[in-house]
Amino acid sequence: MTEKLNLPLQKVENEIPWEKLAQVSLDMFCTLNRSGVYTYVSAASQSILGYTSSEIVGRHFTELLPPEEITRTLEVNRRVYYGIKQQSFQNCLIHKNGYSVPILWSSVWSEEDGAYFCVARDITEMERNKQKLSESEQKYKTLFHNNPDIVFIENRAGLITEVNNSFCEVWGHRIDQVLNRPTTSLFPPELASVMEDSLHYVLQGHVLKNDIEFVVGDELRVYDTIKYPIYVNGEVVAVQTIAKDITPIVRSFQTIHQQTNKLNTIFESITDAFITLDRNWKLTYINREAERLVGLNPESDIGRSLWEIYPEAVDGEYYTQYKQAFDTGIPAHFTAPFTGVNTWLNVKVFPSAEGLSIYFEDITEQVRSRQELEKLSLVASKANNSILIVDKGWHIEWVNEGFVRLFGYSAEEVIGWRPSEFLHSPKTDRSAYENLWGKLQNGEQITFEILNVKKNGEEVWLSIDISPVLNEQGEISRFIGVHTDITKLKNSELELSKLASDLYKQNSDLQEFTYIISHNLRGPVANLLGLAHLLMNIKPEAESFQKSLTFLQQSVSKLDTVLLDLNTLLGIRESKGYLELEQVEVLSVFEQALASFKEPLLQLGGKVVVHLTEGDTVKANKAYLHSIFYNLLSNALKYRAEDRPLQVTVTCQDLEENTSLISFTDNGMGFDLEKAKGSVFKLYKRFHVEQEGRGMGLFLIKSHLDAMAGTVEVTSQVNAGTQFLIRLPKV
Repeated sequence: MTEKLNLPLQKVENEIPWEKLAQVSLDMFCTLNRSGVYTYVSAASQSILGYTSSEIVGRHFTELLPPEEITRTLEVNRRVYYGIKQQSFQNCLIHKNGYSVPILWSSVWSEEDGAYFCVARDITEMERNKQKLSESEQKYKTLFHNNPDIVFIENRAGLITEVNNSFCEVWGHRIDQVLNRPTTSLFPPELASVMEDSLHYVLQGHVLKNDIEFVVGDELRVYDTIKYPIYVNGEVVAVQTIAKDITPIVRSFQTIHQQTNKLNTIFESITDAFITLDRNWKLTYINREAERLVGLNPESDIGRSLWEIYPEAVDGEYYTQYKQAFDTGIPAHFTAPFTGVNTWLNVKVFPSAEGLSIYFEDITEQVRSRQELEKLSLVASKANNSILIVDKGWHIEWVNEGFVRLFGYSAEEVIGWRPSEFLHSPKTDRSAYENLWGKLQNGEQITFEILNVKKNGEEVWLSIDISPVLNEQGEISRFIGVHTDITKLKNSELELSKLASDLYKQNSDLQEFTYIISHNLRGPVANLLGLAHLLMNIKPEAESFQKSLTFLQQSVSKLDTVLLDLNTLLGIRESKGYLELEQVEVLSVFEQALASFKEPLLQLGGKVVVHLTEGDTVKANKAYLHSIFYNLLSNALKYRAEDRPLQVTVTCQDLEENTSLISFTDNGMGFDLEKAKGSVFKLYKRFHVEQEGRGMGLFLIKSHLDAMAGTVEVTSQVNAGTQFLIRLPKV
């Protein structure tokens, strides 16, 4: 090869027999010498590569190749040179404008001429068509295999030749397990003849569409199938089937049909007459009660205009109400005489996109009764008391002017409503009359007091007398209620009750003061009087004089303590109702109280566990809350257990109804709660006499909480500890 490539260039004769053919061909004819240099190029080079023949001749063929094509092309060139007389292959050449042009080559080496003879064809369009064909095939495969519906193809023998993924999912087989199998082998035996007949019918060139039911898994499914022929050269060679699962749609139609039957049953069973109209006033439904009440006939009247049946009603009350419901889309409710059958009807009209649904009932008896009541109302209308008449269902039929004056509602606003629907307030105690209901149903008159509310929201206390009205058969037909305003009397009773409560509280306070004066003041005062009398009869230099003087000072100190306690007690009593409350941060106040006990806690090895969160607040008086925490901590230290280190735990959590719960727990000595009973928070009550104290701490805690609208509960166990639960309003 090296020797041949190194041979001197030989001139190729310009007159080549096929040169004339090359000049008119759309393909590029060319020759190359042993070294791979172009020695001849036909004119087609310009249309294919943009180069003229003269621009290519004399250039090595690798100069027109992209770098990635050189090695492969050299290999093909070598094979042609070594004995293969003709070789076809494909590569790319670089166009004069720089882009690649796909080329299909046919080449042969001529030893006699010492040259390669080549024909190069531009296959750009062929490559494009090939790419389009490939894309088209890929789209078809994607649509075929990924179609959510079942798709399969049968040949003329009824064997499956192709299936998609949905087919395999439904039958639970792989593709290779179903190919070349008869379609009938996959369906229930009872469908075999149907499948065969369908195949033969479509092979004749017809399109067939039908629904098929068969069991998939454990469920009966319904498929909408279409089978159409596949033609090749005008002949049907196969049949393609597309089956869409329409089970949900079928089930929906079945459900709709069932619901329609149910609705029809409901419409026929309701006691009201019922009809429906389309938007052209034509009757679309008539139930049996409508047949009976107004004489409509479903067989002859369905599809007819309502005004064709009742021409006298045009421009009357019924036409006006129906048209207004159509125009506004708002339901209508009215009563009017129906002249066709000399009856009063209560009519309810409900518009929809389809038309009107109309319910009506015969209220002739009620209207006549109301007319009678209107006569009777002339007597009751001028009464000062509120009077109302209700039917058996407690719907108001009539009210007098006294009712309007008392409650502020007009008669039009309340007719048809139940009194409980607009007169009762959240504070109304229904038990006031519910326990009397049995008497009323037995025909007895009942009387009770109840809190109601007026139209303007004002509360009013009433004394109510209700009497049943019996018809000719002795049955209750309606009730008459008489309301008497007793608000002033009730408020007086409440004021008297509050006054009695205040007097009782003040009496309790006086008893406490009496106790302090009789037990705590009398002792020190008696001591003072005795010592003063004694000192007057003892000489100052006597030893007993100094002892008596010391006892005198102690008695004065005790008296001062009692007076301070009285001052504190009076201050708390006077603050009730006038105490300034604010949002107080619990953690901040507790830390201030705890600061006073840091040193004794450290000396005793005590521990305070605080589970309070910054920002948690209660509505309280800051000084009172500080006093509460101070007294609780002081008691925890004073009454700690001797056999274990003191531990105090404080928590705070929000409860329902805008309340915070503060828990204060210690592991101290505790006390017998059963023995203490109601005396825990009493003044000067102590449960551990071995420790010093006056019995003021718990009393102050309870008094402070009472003043702040708070509460306190205590649980305690001897030698186990004590827990206080304090509730205060959140805001």
